[in-house]
Order: sequence, then C-alpha cells, then structure tokens
Amino acid sequence: MVNLHFNPSFDDVQRREAIFRGDLILYGLSSASSELCGFARELTERHFQEYSQDPQRAQFEMPVEQFVAVAGPLKSEFTNHLHTKELVRQFLVASGCDPERTFFDVPRLRVVTHENYLSAGVGYAYKAHRDIWYSSPTSQLNWWMPVYALAPERSLALYPGYWDKPIRNSSATFNYGEWTRVGREQARSQIKSDTRNHPLPQEPVQSDSELRIVCDAGATVVFSSAHLHATAPNMSGVTRFSLDFRTVSLDDLQSGAGAPNIDNAATGTTLADFLRVSDFSRIPDDLVPA
Repeated sequence: MVNLHFNPSFDDVQRREAIFRGDLILYGLSSASSELCGFARELTERHFQEYSQDPQRAQFEMPVEQFVAVAGPLKSEFTNHLHTKELVRQFLVASGCDPERTFFDVPRLRVVTHENYLSAGVGYAYKAHRDIWYSSPTSQLNWWMPVYALAPERSLALYPGYWDKPIRNSSATFNYGEWTRVGREQARSQIKSDTRNHPLPQEPVQSDSELRIVCDAGATVVFSSAHLHATAPNMSGVTRFSLDFRTVSLDDLQSGAGAPNIDNAATGTTLADFLRVSDFSRIPDDLVPA
C-alpha cells in the first residue's frame, strides 16, 4: 500500500526507505523552498514582462511562436544559472541531505499551458511514464515544486495503483545517450507536435488510482523515479509553471538500494548528469554504468 506523508519527521535515510517502498511525501513551504521557488518566479516574470504582467496569462496575449521564443531561453537560464544550483544545495541541506554523499541533477523549469495552446517541445505535457523509462536509476528521488499555487486542473498526476503493477510500454526503444544527442535539441523547434522518442504506455492507463496533489507555491512533492506519473491536462485557464530536480545518495548507489524495477527496459543512464551537493563535482566514474 502506498502512503502519503505530510511534513514527516524522517531523517534522510528514513525518507529514502519510505520512497523506495512507494510512499509519497509532501512538504509544506519552508524558507529554503521559498527562496528556490521565488528565484524561478523572478526569472519567469522578468522574461515575460514585455508581454504580460502575469506569466500565467501570457499565452493569451502572444502568438505561440513568440511564447516558445520566450519560454525556451527562460528554461535554459533557470537550469544553467549558478544561483539555481546554489539554492538547490541550500534546500537539500535544509532538508537533511548529506551534502558530501548526495548528488542532484540540474533543476528543470516546466511550462504547461492551458488547453492545446502548446503541448510539444518546451511545453511538452508528459504522458504517463516512470522516470526509470527515461534511464533514471531506481535509487532516484524526484522533488517537484509548483512555482505558483496549484489547482486540480493544473497539477501533477500520480498513479500509485501502478507501483507494483507492470504496464506494457515502449521503454525498450529508449536510450539516454541518443536522447541527449538528439531529443533535447529537437525540443527547441517543436511546437505543434512532439516527435521525440518518449517512452510511453502501450496499453490504457486506468485512471481510478489517479492522485493529484494540490498545494501552494513552494510546497514540495517527493516520490520515487519508479512511480507512474504524468502531467495532468491543464484546463485551469492559466499556464502552470513548476520546477523539479532529482537526487541520489552515494550510499544507495554503493549498496544497490532502490525501488523495484517491474517493467523498465531502457538503456543508458542519467547518472553522469548528477552533481555533488557540496561542490558540484560529478559522481565517481566507477558508479556510473558504461
């Protein structure tokens, strides 16, 4: 059974053990999450200020090609900004992670527009998937945070009923090396349709177990890379902005601890992308599968 914990008093070991059992964790707003979320919001509002006072409504005030031309550089600046990494470090240390033994991948800013204005490329609305289908390790924790307050119509959808239930999927066709060489570059040019090789379910996803967590800006959802989840179709009337990043512990990589892998066949690994919290150095080569 999957449990949802709200502001648990777990230390980092207990948190990882709970996540590997399939549990979900929701943390409320903290000073560290407020700073990270605030920086994402500051960048977002600066990039869109020429077109709208409220980035959540900018899509109604500009053609989609112009929106993409603004959102692309915004996402890139957030991901690559040194201050973003520093704020993630601050957040993870405040969350009880060991900065010497915890590694994170660079955060992404997600942009999900209302209805069908933009559903490809920089605004891709992710279909149901497990991150391990995208070559993530089973020891990975996903940290997801809305930049503006959520509503059920613009949230993250999780499917806890599939935690121990395999689903037919196309992950066998996914290779992370190919994705980094081709897929990420393609995102910049795709507006009407997304032709990248996303691993997808090959059978209907039963929605009776769908869970949408509705929370304020800066609250944080933590879940396993093995959980089936998706972008909830945005019918809220405004664009959804969220940020996410992922962590792994050196202890888990060395011991082999992690969530079960029940249906993934992707090749390659994302581990070479991860940075040590303390100094932003890479994971030791001997722990990254060839």
